[in-house]
Amino acid sequence: MDDLIIAAIRQRLKTDVTDLGRTPRTGLIPANAGDIADDEKHLRFRLPALLKRIYAEIGNGGFGPGYGIIGLTNGVPDDTDRTAVALYEVYRSAPELRWPHGLLPICYWGCAIYSCIDCLDPASRMQVFDPNEHDGDDWTDAFFEDSPSFEDWIRSWASGVNLWDKMYGDDGHIARIISARRKRP
Repeated sequence: MDDLIIAAIRQRLKTDVTDLGRTPRTGLIPANAGDIADDEKHLRFRLPALLKRIYAEIGNGGFGPGYGIIGLTNGVPDDTDRTAVALYEVYRSAPELRWPHGLLPICYWGCAIYSCIDCLDPASRMQVFDPNEHDGDDWTDAFFEDSPSFEDWIRSWASGVNLWDKMYGDDGHIARIISARRKRP
């Protein structure tokens, strides 16, 4: 199944490198196995096999949904010049966030919104971190369930689904949650 997803991503890249028009500064350069292994050791958890394959075979960030997949060490950073590993460290070091161990930010949407992969979940569940919707002391309101698996998430993008609209569009699941919150007294 992973081979089909890799092929679908390559096909999608022929027309769209990212949804929001950001092109890689240096083209798509795959991550090397040593850097991936070093990042896993540093993070103290393993990356899901499909995500590792994508980093190693397609590119170390700079393509995909939103402004693109965020690279690992030596990869394409987000707009704050942080890699996925650096972002994870920043969020984990902020005690007020109570950032979950193993929740790696991998896709940047703008406005501090990130899609994150739960590397400790067997299905590699996807969540969205949107600090713009935080209200109060408990940051759990800034986390939203997104996709039951990374495989489903990336396959959807590769097949042409607009993931932003799926989340925040008129019928988007996150937009509905936010709307319901705002209607509460």
